[in-house]
Amino acid sequence: MDLILQTLQAIGYITLLLVLTLLWYKTFHQSKQMWGWLAVAWTMNLLGNIAWVFHDLVTGTMLDTFSAVDLFFVLRYVLIGFALWLHPISLSRRDGVWIGAAVFVANAMVWTIYFNPAMELRGGDWVGFLGLAMYPVLDAGIIMLAWRRIRSVSEAVWRRQSILLFFSMVSYGIANTINLTEYVFSLTSNGILQNVFWILTDVFVLVMAPNTSSGQKIQS
Repeated sequence: MDLILQTLQAIGYITLLLVLTLLWYKTFHQSKQMWGWLAVAWTMNLLGNIAWVFHDLVTGTMLDTFSAVDLFFVLRYVLIGFALWLHPISLSRRDGVWIGAAVFVANAMVWTIYFNPAMELRGGDWVGFLGLAMYPVLDAGIIMLAWRRIRSVSEAVWRRQSILLFFSMVSYGIANTINLTEYVFSLTSNGILQNVFWILTDVFVLVMAPNTSSGQKIQS
């Protein structure tokens, strides 16, 4: 089981580096705004992982479920949000209401379903719980944002890019929900299934980005 997990984690880092290389290439060869937001977002993801590993190696202890490292991962959501909201044109206030509603419902569900079991089975306090609970909530918002972006575009290239970004966000959300569920309800977590979905998050972007040729530039 450990070998499978280590293999998946290695694949995850490889796909992450491939995505970063591709997104930064697109940033400097096509629209610097759309691809730039995504490139910086995935860079935040890499920096968060590096900071996490560095902490564990230096201190010899596992990182707390809520720590300063979470700032990198939260910034990832913010940057992807900018990319989806602003391009090709800004979404409307009505779209913002849908996104807010998704976040509200997800937040209510997460705290209702997971908080008491987490305190009973894992102990700790609400701050530690927040370090895992906030991600499915943020995922709900970014997934709804990606869905509203799909509904707002009709041009074929943009629609295809939006659909693939939507599936990427869904994969990330599934991974984080599995991670939270295993943390709360299972004393042993092999981490395999969530790593599969984290990899799929990057795979969808790898499929998305190369399909915008130099003659089909994504404009701001």
